[in-house]
Amino acid sequence: MSNTPARSRLVTILSAVVALAFVGAAIPKLMGAEHMVSTFERFGLSLNFLRFIGVAELAGAVGLFLPRLAPLAAGGLAVVVAGAVAEHLMHDPVAQAVAPAVLLVLCVFLAYSRGHEMETR
Repeated sequence: MSNTPARSRLVTILSAVVALAFVGAAIPKLMGAEHMVSTFERFGLSLNFLRFIGVAELAGAVGLFLPRLAPLAAGGLAVVVAGAVAEHLMHDPVAQAVAPAVLLVLCVFLAYSRGHEMETR
């Protein structure tokens, strides 16, 4: 896929959307929101892991806008959200895994696209 201006704009817009989604997911984790605490406890995960995931999500969201780190940030976020998909599939109705699965696809696309941009520079 060529690196056209339209594709570059699409990748930038998707990066912003994904970053906002992860910031929105990270804040309740970092603040110890009751619904996040109870979800992680129900999944058998520790509160330290809850905080770690919150920090990883926030760092990844910032990293999406740093050109040299963007492919790694998107790849790291893909790993985080793949874990979320797996946990939801194991503990919740399948419908709960749909939103994280969509984010997973977007993160993989961004990792590929941002990596490809670096190769063509």
